[in-house]
Amino acid sequence: MQVFINGQAKEFDKPLSIDSVIKELGIEAQVCAVALNESVVRKEKWHSTPLQENDRLECLQFMGGG
Repeated sequence: MQVFINGQAKEFDKPLSIDSVIKELGIEAQVCAVALNESVVRKEKWHSTPLQENDRLECLQFMGGG
């Protein structure tokens, strides 16, 4: 299954949820916001939102600094 993550094509062997992809990519969920096909997905829905072929997932990570 092909999914575009932050504009780059990624291949996965099996269907995954948003939560599974975030974990597989090593992204820290506590400092991340996600949009699926240009719609923001609330963190509570990540585990129950399956990704489909050619979906577009945007992961935005927040950083602190000074």
